[in-house]
Amino acid sequence: MKEVTLNKKVETEEPKEKSKFQQFVEQNQKAINIGALAVIALVVIIFVVRYFVSKAEAEKERKASVAISRILPYIDNAQYELALRGDKNVKVRGEEVIGLVDIVKKYKGVPQSYVAAVYAGNCYLQLERYRDAIEYFKIALDANSGIVLEGAAAGLAVCYESLGNFNEAAKYYEMAANYALPIGVKDRYLYFQALCLEKLGEKNKAEKLYRTIIGDNQSEFVGPAKSALIRLGTIIE
Repeated sequence: MKEVTLNKKVETEEPKEKSKFQQFVEQNQKAINIGALAVIALVVIIFVVRYFVSKAEAEKERKASVAISRILPYIDNAQYELALRGDKNVKVRGEEVIGLVDIVKKYKGVPQSYVAAVYAGNCYLQLERYRDAIEYFKIALDANSGIVLEGAAAGLAVCYESLGNFNEAAKYYEMAANYALPIGVKDRYLYFQALCLEKLGEKNKAEKLYRTIIGDNQSEFVGPAKSALIRLGTIIE
C-alpha cells in the first residue's frame, strides 16, 4: 500500500506594521516610566502635605478654642477691656491669657477666630465704642456658621442704629432675621428692623413687618407690633 503523506501548509502572517504610538512607547519606555513615577510621587506629596496642613489646622482650632474659654469669665464679669486685651497678670498652665483682639489675629481664618470676633464686637459694643465693634463684627461676616453670622449681623445692626444710620441698621436686622432659626428670635429682629424703617419714613414696609410678627404669633413682640400699627394709624385685623 502506498503511503500517502499529507504536507500541511503552515500559514504565517506577516507582522503588521506597528502603530506610531507603539513605536513611541518602545522608544521612550524609560522616560515614560520615569514620568509615571514622578506623577505618583507628586500625588503622594500632595496627600502628605494635605495631611499635615489638616493636622496643623486642627491644632490651631484646638488652641483657639482653649484661648476663648479662658477669656469667657472676663466677659461674664463685664471686664470688657481685659477680655479684649488679655490679662498679663494671669497664667494658665504656664500660658498667658491672651485677649480677643489677639485671638482674632493669631488664629485668623479658623472658625474659632470668627467666634472671637463676635465676642470682641460685643465687648466694644458694651463699651459704646461702636466703630471698633463694627470692625470686628464685619470680620465675623466671613464665617460659615449661621449662628456666628446671625450674631455678627445683629451686632452690626445695633451699632449702626446707635450711630443713627437707620438704613444700614435695617439692612443688618434683616440679615440677622434670615439667619435666625427660632421664629421668636427672628421676630425680634423684624421688629427692630421695622422701627428703623419707620424712622426712615418707610411706613408701608414697616407695617408689613409688624403684620408678619402678629401673624406668627409666637413671640413677645406681638403686643408691641400691634401698638406700632395703631401708631401708624392702620387697622389691626
